[in-house]
Amino acid sequence: MNLPADIANQSLDQIGLDFTIGDLQEGTKPAQVLLRAYSQCLRQLHRAVHWNFARKQTPLLLLADATGQTPNTPTQVIAPWTYEYAYPNDCMKARFVPWSPIGVTAAIPSGNITAPNPSAPLVGGLGNPVAGAALRPARWLEATDPNYPASAGALTWEVQGVSPQGRSVILTNVKNASIVYTALMNYPSNWDAQFRAAFVAYLASEIALPLWSWKNNPKMGMAMRGDNMKIAAAKIMAARVTDGNEGWHNSDFTPDWMRFRNVGGGNHGGYSQAIGEMGGGGPGILMNGCDGCAGVGNTSAY
Repeated sequence: MNLPADIANQSLDQIGLDFTIGDLQEGTKPAQVLLRAYSQCLRQLHRAVHWNFARKQTPLLLLADATGQTPNTPTQVIAPWTYEYAYPNDCMKARFVPWSPIGVTAAIPSGNITAPNPSAPLVGGLGNPVAGAALRPARWLEATDPNYPASAGALTWEVQGVSPQGRSVILTNVKNASIVYTALMNYPSNWDAQFRAAFVAYLASEIALPLWSWKNNPKMGMAMRGDNMKIAAAKIMAARVTDGNEGWHNSDFTPDWMRFRNVGGGNHGGYSQAIGEMGGGGPGILMNGCDGCAGVGNTSAY
């Protein structure tokens, strides 16, 4: 009962339509409607909650280094950032980029370009983070950079974040950065039970009108659409409570207005408590000011 067709049939039951499909690509009218809605509904629901089951942490693929210290690597990085990384293809919602202390190098994926680390200690292991230490978010920003379009022959209509117009990127000052994000989980066997219930109702709300219009009863479709939207919203709210109570979450959060009180000086070197990075003490969001304006915000749900 964990195939996409099983989920689709649950949605058909949810709108009261007496029809059963065997596969999303079988070509029947209900299957055609479900096939068009299934993938987009799945992606949208992934963005609705910091689902614990979909949390993923992975190293980022380096695209450019503005310092010019990485051999055979472009230096075109959107200002005022130092490093530019490729947006993960399976990322539905970026949560945060962990800050890497000086001397600590994150694991690098096979074949990735590795930025040099001249400050690394001669004796290995001295800069490793303490086991069990909380992850500290760094400043980062999601953007599109036209300087790095898709390579020739790439399936630009099918791969998320890649097109002839440019590439979705992660901008940050963290060297050899990783990212914590909500990954696309296609297999229902991985889903949380509340996610499945919310997805069935949400998918039902999207297919109700076209399928009941096919049955010459659009009023029933509108009624089923509204009812299932309410069910989906209730399931999502319940899931947020469950995910919030499950596991350990950091609630040590400094509001943006308080961060501004610690910055705003001249462009001098030094340590900024507002963001936990080495660099200038200000001014504003273009330097080391409000990290909430640079993609961090409330990172209590790590």
